[in-house]
Amino acid sequence: MKKLIILFLILISAQLTFAQYTYFPTSGTITYERKFHLQNYLKRKISTKADVSFWDKANLEHLQKSGPHEVVTHHVLKFYDMETVFETLKEDYPPNYRNAMWFLPIHAETKTYVNYQKGTFLKLLPFGDDELLLADTIPKVKWKYTDEYRNIAGYDCRRANGLIQDSIYVVAFFTNQLEVPGGPELIQGLPGTILGVSIPSKNINMFATKVELSNDIVSSTLTKKKKVVPESREAVIKKLKSSVYDYLDDKTFQEELSKILF
Repeated sequence: MKKLIILFLILISAQLTFAQYTYFPTSGTITYERKFHLQNYLKRKISTKADVSFWDKANLEHLQKSGPHEVVTHHVLKFYDMETVFETLKEDYPPNYRNAMWFLPIHAETKTYVNYQKGTFLKLLPFGDDELLLADTIPKVKWKYTDEYRNIAGYDCRRANGLIQDSIYVVAFFTNQLEVPGGPELIQGLPGTILGVSIPSKNINMFATKVELSNDIVSSTLTKKKKVVPESREAVIKKLKSSVYDYLDDKTFQEELSKILF
């Protein structure tokens, strides 16, 4: 009996030692591959948008014939402690890609910094030949956990289903082996890092292909242009409406806005 007690104490001690020295990385870079299913998106857009203009319809039909089946882009999430920066990698796209990316439901040229400790983010947006810097609080995502699991880029992930902006359904796979509660763009709020995302209504799937650990810090400086200062969401929307998108009707403007502010 005495030997069994000693053995039990040794096992407990070993487990506590393992837990004490378990390493949870807090800094590194995650590379994602995003696939936008263009043809599915075009079919839906043409069939559901009865008020599409003649020229828009012609462009959409041209993309159906000459555009790729899907548009593949690559993105990185740099994380350090409770801060992240998400951005698109610059690549040389073929002409039919560049035409198709105009219709991408999520804008490809933005850059997003998030501070989870403060609950805030900065988002760098294209503004004609200039840039805008949006400052706001992190939007909440309503999550529901499931019992589905998947291994992504070498990490065990659990599935959660969520609602963004109370209407956009999203499927996410997160791992608690990475502590930062972030993910692509502003998809966040789970107890771990999101390595996989699927947004059915936007025909988008984004999954991590590589996780590289480092000690590099994350900077909140998103642009080298000193004249670009942080502005509120209301101020940014007003500028976009009055200049870049002044030719659009309200419905189309809201569609374009959702790409940028997602």
